[in-house]
Amino acid sequence: MFRRSDERSVARSVGPLRSWSVVGLGVGLLAVSGSYFFVDAALDATELVRLGIPVGVSLLVVALGTWLRTSALSARRVGAVFVWSVAGGIVMGLLSGWVTVLQAMEGRPMVRPASIVLTEVALGALGGGLLGVYHGRLRRRTEQLAEERNRLDEFAGIVSHDLRNPLNVAQGHLELACETGRDESFEAVADAHGRMERLVEEVLALSRRGRTVADAESVSVGSVAREAWATVETRGMELRVETDREVVADARRLRALFENLFRNAVEHGIEDGSADDRAGAVVVGECESGFFVADDGPGIPADERERVFEGGYSTAKNGTGFGLAIVRRIAEAHDWRIRVGESEAGGARFEFVGARDR
Repeated sequence: MFRRSDERSVARSVGPLRSWSVVGLGVGLLAVSGSYFFVDAALDATELVRLGIPVGVSLLVVALGTWLRTSALSARRVGAVFVWSVAGGIVMGLLSGWVTVLQAMEGRPMVRPASIVLTEVALGALGGGLLGVYHGRLRRRTEQLAEERNRLDEFAGIVSHDLRNPLNVAQGHLELACETGRDESFEAVADAHGRMERLVEEVLALSRRGRTVADAESVSVGSVAREAWATVETRGMELRVETDREVVADARRLRALFENLFRNAVEHGIEDGSADDRAGAVVVGECESGFFVADDGPGIPADERERVFEGGYSTAKNGTGFGLAIVRRIAEAHDWRIRVGESEAGGARFEFVGARDR
């Protein structure tokens, strides 16, 4: 456990370094190019003009790195662009050395002007960085297409299986209702239709939750949680908000996250009988670098804590299995990590780590 926390702390410290890596490379090239203006005071006008070229290209590398820091690329992808830039500079440096060797074989002087070598290396770094940006965008697009394909496969499975079950139930009870006229059969048909309606709503919600958040702002965790609680049928359960923390989030998606967590707690509390025997409770509080939602229901076994986020997986009798999948997608869109554990009351506890205050 300590080892994993150490790895996370190292990853957090390496992240900012990666985001500055391309800028640092450009500054290094700029420093080397500019140093010749101070080392050799006897530079003629031609050499000064030649040295101005690598200085200008180095400034472009710095500008590229600055743009990468302000773009939507993650620190890991910026680090990949840095590798491409270094590789481009090395390739051009080796090419420059090979040209020098060829000139020596032809009897020409082996020493080439520093301005030419620096220009070739700087151009290689800039070209490699641009190729890295292109490769990163191409890879990101490929991942998006793969994700969309997987989502279509997931929705096809929902339509072919999860919607078919309540439809068959409704058809069977409708035939019984026509034959017997019993109220129980009509109620079963209504329940089946209600389940199908909820499945459709949750599948639509799942499809609309993108991987990025564009309208993030500072919102109160407690206020959004109370708003979400008011829209969920809680069956007499109690909400306790024990935090006044504000996080940067899309308020609409954060509300949907709470709604699905609350609905999950109510469903499993009723399955366990806790909502009937005593007043069940859901607690919203704050944890290290984030917030949590905990309940006093039956909890989630350790071997099922990863599977609960899979679309269509549910242990509740009337659960759709998509509520927690929606929660996971919303958290991923905000770059939050989810930790599932046991609450103080023995129920489920969902922690969302990485939520920024400002």
